[in-house]
Amino acid sequence: MGNIQPIFSNNQELKECLLNVHEKYCIELKKAQELSNKTKVSYKNITNQDVTEYKVDENTTIILINIKEAPEGKKPVYINDKLENTWIRTGDGDRRATKDEIAAFMRNAHPSQDNLVLDNFGIDDLDLDSILAFKERINKRYPKQKYLEMKNEIFLTEIGAGVKDRISGKFKIKRGTLLFLGKINSIREIFPHYHVDFFNRRGSNPRWSDRVTDDEPGDYQMNLYNFFSIVYGKLTILLKESFELDNYQLRIPFSDFDETIRECLVNCLAHADYEQGYPSTKIEVFDGWFNFVNPGKMLISKAQFVMGGDSRPRNEIIMKMFRLLGVSERQGFGGPLIYKTALTNDYRRPEIITDIEHTELKVWNIDLVDSYPDLTADEKSVFRYIVKNGTDKSLRELVPVLGMTEYRIRKAVSSLVEERHLLQKEGKGKSTRYFLGMGSVEMLTHLQIALEVLRTCI
Repeated sequence: MGNIQPIFSNNQELKECLLNVHEKYCIELKKAQELSNKTKVSYKNITNQDVTEYKVDENTTIILINIKEAPEGKKPVYINDKLENTWIRTGDGDRRATKDEIAAFMRNAHPSQDNLVLDNFGIDDLDLDSILAFKERINKRYPKQKYLEMKNEIFLTEIGAGVKDRISGKFKIKRGTLLFLGKINSIREIFPHYHVDFFNRRGSNPRWSDRVTDDEPGDYQMNLYNFFSIVYGKLTILLKESFELDNYQLRIPFSDFDETIRECLVNCLAHADYEQGYPSTKIEVFDGWFNFVNPGKMLISKAQFVMGGDSRPRNEIIMKMFRLLGVSERQGFGGPLIYKTALTNDYRRPEIITDIEHTELKVWNIDLVDSYPDLTADEKSVFRYIVKNGTDKSLRELVPVLGMTEYRIRKAVSSLVEERHLLQKEGKGKSTRYFLGMGSVEMLTHLQIALEVLRTCI
């Protein structure tokens, strides 16, 4: 004991330390209590069930307070009754939200603003060719409605895209109608940050081989209807080419993946926050995968998106236009379609990134293993076997199966677990097993597939 230095040189230091600890504890407890004070915090997000005590020993008790994320409709959450006192958690710290972020929170809390009527915009702000093409397509789906016989203003009023002012008798359009069928200059008067882009980045071209954008003069007013029609047409051609060239892909019907890509495109355009300046709405095609980016946060959780049944479109009018065209799944069931197509055909799982600024969805139409081109040949062989068969065998028993030495198999597995993080390890010794690293989203998708199978069998 003689070589161990005491932490406190006297009882006074010990007393002061204990007083400091007690003071900090009281401060933190007071902060927790203030979470229920509406004059302090704009939204109460904790209940008694969120507070748990863990008794470590006779003299030590830990109090855990679970503060859940507030619903989108209650954001932003601010303190001291001042909206500018909104904070965002980033990593292990907080930072004050910017004005643009606060504005985005407010829009997320009150979606469907595209349903609002524009007082000073009417039929002249819409592209006539777009209206006629849209009307013809809808008339084919609903011939009994005789939409082609209607004047444009009556047709738009009939489908809820415009209104006739009861006092002035003037025809007015809605914000979503302007985005979907409008002239580009009129769109930018209300949405100055409006920008849509499509890039074909397949092949060896360092930039792109094809592009569709509103930035360049063209034959069409690049509203959402024309952008969707042109881009979807190009995507369909690219998909047919890839399915014809690659026999391996033919195990999945073309129509299945075509439906998936169409749903991704519709979601991207219908859920974008067109008020926001960055990023732009962008669709990119690469060799074996597709990328869909739109400004604005997804208004439901990733789990809800995968499980389906809960749809909160940011733009109700735009979504309604797509449904009239027959190009969108039933509300709330696009997510399950996208994920189930990937899982049932051994494609790499779709990936979603969403935050206050943007939403990005990546979708692959190639084998899960082939979607990682930087894997070595040994790593691909081991990874493919485990993905398809699991590891009910020991690594030593895989030697004759894979035609590789045990050393090469162990080296590949080690890389896949520790460096690539594509496999997870469970157990020790002879009971060690390896399996595909799967997050909650993939597990939910498996559950969704199982439930559908059960419904089919009943």
